[in-house]
Parts: sequence; C-alpha cells; structure tokens
Amino acid sequence: MSPRSTAEKPLLIIVTGLSGAGLSTALRALQDSGFYCIDNLPVELLSQAVDLIESGSYASRGFAFGMDIRDEKFVSSFPALKDKLARRARVDLMFLHSDEKTLLARYGATRRKHPLLTSAGGSLLDAIRREASILGPIEQTSDVAFDTSTWSPQALTAAIEARYHGDVQPRRLHVIISSFGFKYGQLRPADMIFDARFLPNPYFDLRLRDRSGLDEEVRKMILQDAQGREFFNRLEDMCRFLLPQYLAEGKHNLRIGIGCTGGFHRSVCLAEALAEAFKCKKLPNIEIAVEHRDLLTSRG
Repeated sequence: MSPRSTAEKPLLIIVTGLSGAGLSTALRALQDSGFYCIDNLPVELLSQAVDLIESGSYASRGFAFGMDIRDEKFVSSFPALKDKLARRARVDLMFLHSDEKTLLARYGATRRKHPLLTSAGGSLLDAIRREASILGPIEQTSDVAFDTSTWSPQALTAAIEARYHGDVQPRRLHVIISSFGFKYGQLRPADMIFDARFLPNPYFDLRLRDRSGLDEEVRKMILQDAQGREFFNRLEDMCRFLLPQYLAEGKHNLRIGIGCTGGFHRSVCLAEALAEAFKCKKLPNIEIAVEHRDLLTSRG
C-alpha cells in the first residue's frame, strides 16, 4: 500500500503549554470548530489514538489532544513520538505561553492549584518557572506558539481559526426569536428582551380577539400601524447590526425575546416577522429559529 499524501492524512493538533496560558480555551475553540478533542491524554495512549483515527472509527475534521505537565512522561517521550506520528498524520504542535505576571494574576483570579505546587512547599512563582523550564524543549519543537499574555479568550479563538481556517468549520450563531406573554412570567433565559405592550392590542377588536399573531389580518393591524411599523423597522435594524457582532465575539447561541401581555397577538406577529426578515436577507453563518412560548396557553 502506498503511503498517503499529506492532504489525505488526518490533522492531529497537540495542544500544550504553560498551565494558565489558555489550553482549555484552545481545546474548546477547536471542539466548537468540529474537531474531536481529548484533554489530558497520556502520551502512552497517543499511538493508540492515532490507530483509531486511521481506522476511520471517528469521522471528524481533525483531532486535538491536550497534553501537558500533568503527564510526567510527556516531555521525555513526545519528541521522538512526534517524528513517528508525522508519517501517519499531519501533526501540528501548538504551544501556549504567557508571561509570569499574567499567569500569577490568572491563578489569583481562578484560585486553581498549579500542577507543580506540592505540599512540600514552594511558591506559585517557583512552580510557574519550573514548568517553563521543563517544557522548554517542547516549546522549541512547536509548530506554532501563541503568547496569550494580553489576549482574551476570543482573541485566542480567532488566532486558532486563522491558523486552521481550511480545516475548521465556520463559526456559527444560532438565534432563537421567542414570543412570550408577560402575564405568564419573564422569558428565561434570554439575551435580549423587547416589550411590545405599547402597540395597539388586537384583543380589543372582537373580529381579531381569537386570532393569533400568525393570522394575516392580525399581522396587518400590527405592522401597518405607524408605531408598529417603526418599532419593527428599528428592531430589525438593531438586530441586523448586533448579530454579526455577537458572532465575531464568539457567541454560539442567542435568544431574543419579544413580549406582549398574553403572548398571543403582538409578540407572535413581531417574532414571526423578524425571523422572516432575517431568513429572506440571509446573514452569513447566522441561523434563525422562532418559537412561541405562550401561544397555546393564551389560546386555551
């Protein structure tokens, strides 16, 4: 059997670096981008993991394994193993590091214990410096090194997406537009809430009272009203501006609530109209769904 070309080989990213430099964030970013991820994989199991990858048992865009100082054999065993694995996979060694001041601040904020801190004594700074010294040879052989000292989690995610842009799935934002009635309680969870109770209420029109916001005559009453049309236009414009910003920031799920008194007329109409507007004018990598929390409750 002839050896596979580089393009045919599975992509295997080894995520390592200093504790507190963003290893968990990097793995989450890769997982959200369609990679199969395992954290704290023992180096002795790496070859077996590649066996499974080659067998086709796990369909994925790529694979990412977190390996660090917690495995005592990692530093001594990995360099030679990397050379062997390179014949079977596209191996990319990612090393994350931050300066001492940043790592001290992060540990102070999270109150997590550094893996090299022991009951025998020694300061956190000693543990950070010792880890940097031990992992020095690994950093020297890395394919990419990121200094995350001044980076937010979003900045690290963006850097990872930029490096693996041909292998990662495009970032997507899943938006749910939900109508609800305030009389049945606040919508939870919700990222944004809009109150439509100031608009003319079809409930007081006997012809429309029993028709929901899904009815065409109800929609006309609400959306052809001057206030209703202006409110909808402003709502659409604001959401059209905000949604790409949330997507760029790294948010994956967003719930927009539109409420009226009973969740039967006004909020239902506006939620449907907003969802239709976004679906007609497609926003890249943004998926829209609509739900009506209290429609059946109010009808009953």
